[in-house]
Amino acid sequence: MPVVGPLLGQVMSGGGATWSQDLPVLLDRHGYLQESHFTFSFSPIRRIPTAEVLGVFLAAHETTGHVVGLRRLSCLREIAGVTVHAQTSGEVFTDAVGALSHTSADVPYCVILLRDPRTPRLVLRPVATAGLAAVPDVFSRPGTLDPDGLLPEFGDSLVSGRMLISRRLLDRLELQPITDVPSADRALVVPLTAGGDDPPIGLLVAGISDRLPLDGDYRTFLTLAATQISSAASMAHNTAEARYQSLHDTLTGLPNRAALFDHLGQVIVEAQEHARRLGFLFVDLDGFKAVNDSLGHQAGDDLLCAVANRIRRAVRPGDFVARLAGDEFAVLCQNITSTDEIEAVAKRILVAVSTFSSHETPARTVTASIGIALSGPTTSTPDELVRAADVAMYTAKRQGRDRHQLFDGATL
Repeated sequence: MPVVGPLLGQVMSGGGATWSQDLPVLLDRHGYLQESHFTFSFSPIRRIPTAEVLGVFLAAHETTGHVVGLRRLSCLREIAGVTVHAQTSGEVFTDAVGALSHTSADVPYCVILLRDPRTPRLVLRPVATAGLAAVPDVFSRPGTLDPDGLLPEFGDSLVSGRMLISRRLLDRLELQPITDVPSADRALVVPLTAGGDDPPIGLLVAGISDRLPLDGDYRTFLTLAATQISSAASMAHNTAEARYQSLHDTLTGLPNRAALFDHLGQVIVEAQEHARRLGFLFVDLDGFKAVNDSLGHQAGDDLLCAVANRIRRAVRPGDFVARLAGDEFAVLCQNITSTDEIEAVAKRILVAVSTFSSHETPARTVTASIGIALSGPTTSTPDELVRAADVAMYTAKRQGRDRHQLFDGATL
């Protein structure tokens, strides 16, 4: 070992005792070179009474378990740190794999595979990887995960929820590692469990180092890593779902009033910075109460869903459609160059709504009154823009309904 020579020389030359902590050493143990760590202490052996250095007393203490344990604990802490603020489960998987790549001595390569819930058969799709040049999309091929397929252990791990060993994975999939750490011909397949009795959402496939024993500590480390990843992904998914629900109307699936004002605040600032105009349409249905009163609330709900779909099809690509409340809808159009452009959108909405019959027997035809406001000096905030369109909408109702009205600024 190149480090030992200088230390011995220091002691023999009278420089006094010295030591080296957690020195990495490759030892031929159990028939292979194993990563080991030792703390060496070098003390002089002196002649009495002249204190001449006659030799060196070397004490060695193995610290492999301590060093490897701290390294793995640091990796688990990093996974927790980088995933705690992830906004989506996709970010969790990418960040977690990045953390695992920092401990390539334990995990030469890894892949996170997610189960595709849209297909009745077992299908896995790679979503994050580290330490590999490329990952083939073989996991989604028919029969690959079957008992007699190319990767039966993957399917078995998904179904049983058990950690399994995959042998010769690199050769079977023709994978190319890109790290310098020699990997064994084995990989651990660890289920990503969502908790409770739910089936695994996917798998963490981690290559095993060729210089470490596959013991209980190794398995526990990867089990804890998979548990952290699963928990963080579940939390991110639940958080994203809760945020989605808070910003969307449960009946129509459209963005709600809170989402509209949040979006309005952003695009108004952008429009002002680039000297562009916004168009805002306030859409209120005519005759909706009669549908509810005569046909019931279910018919009213069906009508609102149908109208929401018709409005979405009538607007331009990229226009923002929201449900404000009850039978009130809103459309936000960016980059408006003329009033004709925004009025054309309103006319298409009027046609789409007025040609809709809310129920076959008896028929109840609904129409819409639409108020239009353009951003400008007196409509430069979300409240001002919405209020202006609201005023124009009531003007359209007073003028006979089933029409649109452009706000002229006189009544705001």
